[in-house]
Amino acid sequence: MEKHLVLAGAGHAHMVTMANIHVFCELGHRVTVIGPSDYHYYSGMGSGMLGGGYEPNDIRFAVKQTIEDQGGVFLRDSVVGVDPVSRELRLESGSTVSYDVLSFNTGSHINLPLLHGNTDQVYTVKPIERLYQARKEIETLSGKQSVTVAVLVLS
Repeated sequence: MEKHLVLAGAGHAHMVTMANIHVFCELGHRVTVIGPSDYHYYSGMGSGMLGGGYEPNDIRFAVKQTIEDQGGVFLRDSVVGVDPVSRELRLESGSTVSYDVLSFNTGSHINLPLLHGNTDQVYTVKPIERLYQARKEIETLSGKQSVTVAVLVLS
């Protein structure tokens, strides 16, 4: 009997499962992975990217391609609701996805409720790719003027 496995999030905890999606598909099951980006950035190397030791391509995994190459479905979206009775997920796009088996690994995010106004030059640690944008901004500005970098830790 075919089952539908849904992985909400494409992060570290799902890496082994995502590398073996072909096994589920070969057994006749469907696999859908829902994630916010075609790539997953390895957070452990984020500081190296900020410091210039790595480029974004060095620290990311091609999630969408990995899933689709093995017969799975990748949805670039985010889960915003779960109905466990009907076994349905509500996505940010307004779509719904049914499931038989569901696993969550949606990671963390930075909430900036205390900041008001223009936050274009606020570079949060998550998503990790923002650290690359911060590095580029610092490099650009430091060539033109002195730069002050502030680190804000909210707990």
